Amino acid sequence: MNFDLEQKLWNAGLGSEPYSKEVWYEIIDAVLDDFQKLIGQDFKRDPEISLRITKPNSPSICQWMWSKKESNFPVSTIWSAVIGGNMVGTESGENIFGVSITLFLFDANNKKRLCLITGESTLEFVFEKGPDSHGYWKYLGWIKDEWGEWEDVEYE
Repeated sequence: MNFDLEQKLWNAGLGSEPYSKEVWYEIIDAVLDDFQKLIGQDFKRDPEISLRITKPNSPSICQWMWSKKESNFPVSTIWSAVIGGNMVGTESGENIFGVSITLFLFDANNKKRLCLITGESTLEFVFEKGPDSHGYWKYLGWIKDEWGEWEDVEYE
C-alpha cells in the first residue's frame, strides 16, 4: 500500500478537517488491493461505498464485495464480505481508525451459508498498523456472530 495513503488511514479521524470522498475511495481501494494480495484471489467490489465523513473525528466506511469464481465442482465455495472502518479506542486510551473485513462462506452449488457446528459463522480479518507504521492484514479465524448482526446474510 502506498505509504502516503497508509498515513492518511492511520491519521483518519484525528485532524480538524474530514477527508474528501475521493481520498476515502483511494484509501479503501488500496486497503482492498492489499486484501486481494493476501487471499490471492480477485473479487467484485460493490460500486456503492457507504461513507459517513462529515464529522472529522468520527468517519466510518462500509463496502461489500463478492468472490468471482463460481464452480460446478461438488466441493467448492464462494464468498461475500464487507469491509468496515471507524474510530475505535485502544487499550492505551487513544482513538485510532480501525478497519476489518467480515467474510461469509457459501456452498458454490446451492449458495447455502457455511458455518461451523460450534456456531462460528464468519471469518474475520483486521488491518493493523505494524511497528514500522506499515499496515498488514491479520487473520482472526472463525468468529461467532454474538449479536445476530449477520444471521440473514445471503449470497447475492
